[in-house]
Amino acid sequence: MNTAVKTGWLLGPAMGPIDQDVSRRIDVLRLLLIFLIVLSHGARLLTGLVPDLEPGTRLVISLFNDNVTHAAIPLFFIISGYLFLRKFDLSTGAYLTMCRKKLVSILVPYIFFNLIWILWFFFVGSIEMFGSRSFLLQEGVVTKLFGLGTVPVNYPLWFLRDLLIVFIISPVFLVFYKEAPLVGAVVFFSLWTVWGGPGSFSFYGNAFAFYLGGLLSRYDVNLRDTAFLDKFVFPGFIACTAIMMLHERLGIGPESYHFLFKCNMLLGVVFFWCLSRYSVLKDSRLLHVGATYSFFIYLTHEPTLSIVQSSILPRFQPAGVLSQVVYFFASAVLTMIFLGCVGAVLSRIVPGPYAVVTGSRKRR
Repeated sequence: MNTAVKTGWLLGPAMGPIDQDVSRRIDVLRLLLIFLIVLSHGARLLTGLVPDLEPGTRLVISLFNDNVTHAAIPLFFIISGYLFLRKFDLSTGAYLTMCRKKLVSILVPYIFFNLIWILWFFFVGSIEMFGSRSFLLQEGVVTKLFGLGTVPVNYPLWFLRDLLIVFIISPVFLVFYKEAPLVGAVVFFSLWTVWGGPGSFSFYGNAFAFYLGGLLSRYDVNLRDTAFLDKFVFPGFIACTAIMMLHERLGIGPESYHFLFKCNMLLGVVFFWCLSRYSVLKDSRLLHVGATYSFFIYLTHEPTLSIVQSSILPRFQPAGVLSQVVYFFASAVLTMIFLGCVGAVLSRIVPGPYAVVTGSRKRR
């Protein structure tokens, strides 16, 4: 029976269990990547609220916010594709069941954590650097609730919207796995780099990363033994990031820059995967416990971060490079610690509602 399945597919489902080492690395990366996302959004607030940032501070922000943190989103999509597409098969029943589960685990949190801030704008007031009632009415309540043609009112949740769409079109990926898996990789990569626009993120890029994750699992690529890559990836990512930051001085034109930048994002994906191999991260109890609440942190970090920074900065203006850089990182870390504690408390005192609004399958 197994032989019949394999002859019908070039890349059939990967039915074996995920390597425990790979699973642990994925777990710690969930929290680390959320930190990169929170850090990038904190930079947006800091540059908007502190106009007189030191040149050294702007350099650090550019290094992380304009380069390093951009690896987080494609790596999240790769991990999602790796976990989902390894076993998912073409059948009407499996597809409908998957859609029902994803509507619960993705759409419910998406709607709830957009709606809650829409109600806040109407009945409480505006939030600096996040939104207001007048802005919401101007853009359209339904438009900002569902993120139709724009980012949703809780703008970081565009990731969930795109992820849900990718799940819905996942049978297209399976057709490529069945008939021409490597051609599919070339097609989606070309869509991202050629027609995906100059921005770092686009639906084409997210689809490519998701497809790539499934490709890795179905080819049974060894993701455990990556030590040999360290000597190439670590200095390579640092060097390429430096080139991206100096692209104007090096005479790199806009079209070449956008293509190279997206390639560097993928190199950043490999960088963080190689980094997760080290026991200080892979075996960290703190990171594994924090990963339990990483999705809640992601759902709620905006506008929590906006409120924290807009409340503190009028009373404390960090002066000097060191003070500003420390504030840049500390505000992200403190926001995550606070929200992690809130998530832990809510999951214990109201486990049912917490499970519903975070899309958890575990109903207690």
